[in-house]
Amino acid sequence: MIYALLAVLAVSSAAPTSRLSKSRSAFIDRVNRVKTGSRATSLKKSARNTKVNADLRAELTTGATGPLPYFDPLNLAANTSPDQLKRWREAELTHGRVAMLSALGFLVAESFHPLFGGDIKGPAIDHFQQIDDKYPAFWKGILFTIGLFESYRANYGWTDPSKGDIFTLKDEYLPGDLKFDPLNLLSDKSAEEIEELKNKELNNGRLAMISLAGIITQELLNHETIVDTWREILNTEEKAALSLTDPDFQENVKNIDPNYLKQPDLGYSKDEVGKLITELPKL
Repeated sequence: MIYALLAVLAVSSAAPTSRLSKSRSAFIDRVNRVKTGSRATSLKKSARNTKVNADLRAELTTGATGPLPYFDPLNLAANTSPDQLKRWREAELTHGRVAMLSALGFLVAESFHPLFGGDIKGPAIDHFQQIDDKYPAFWKGILFTIGLFESYRANYGWTDPSKGDIFTLKDEYLPGDLKFDPLNLLSDKSAEEIEELKNKELNNGRLAMISLAGIITQELLNHETIVDTWREILNTEEKAALSLTDPDFQENVKNIDPNYLKQPDLGYSKDEVGKLITELPKL
């Protein structure tokens, strides 16, 4: 569970920083052109011969949020092409979305078992094999469904490899933008609000990928559900807190250090505190 806790500390703010005003304006102009039906600026044409991080700042402003707007410790963006940056963003969004669903699925599947007659139990890392043993046709249907969705995504955002461009996104395609909005959340949003939602999606997806890695690692180590692991940690902390009030524990501590549990001299009377508080408004 320690890995999952570290992952929670890794989350960053989803609000864009003031240092990104120029990049935000470029992104807003890009969104407005797409919403009005015009062709989005091509990454391929905008910085064909540029191999510096300016490409990342100018074209992939979404996700560049504080406290580290352009976090690239390995300097990967410096020696790559704009097309490659665009594919990386597509991969980041896709894996982030899958990770968010997966992290939620771990918690739900380990706590609630409405499917398969309640026969699938235990840590989620074992569920795949349990289902395959009892219902082998289930995963074939899942694989077929995934293939349908991926075929649609490939035709929508990727160029036709038969025309010479292999493993390349279409110029007019914005990474992750599959026009899938069943709840119509973006219809009445401004460009600034859309940018904020996209930043939140990216940051939560990044957190989910790290968290999911922590959850899987923890279950591989102790082979318990993540909920049971949390429960054990909380029970351990509760027992540790209660032990401080145990008379035997306090007596043992006094034998080691007589002054350990002694209340320090505050240097003032508790009655004086109330008087001082009443005088505060007069200051």
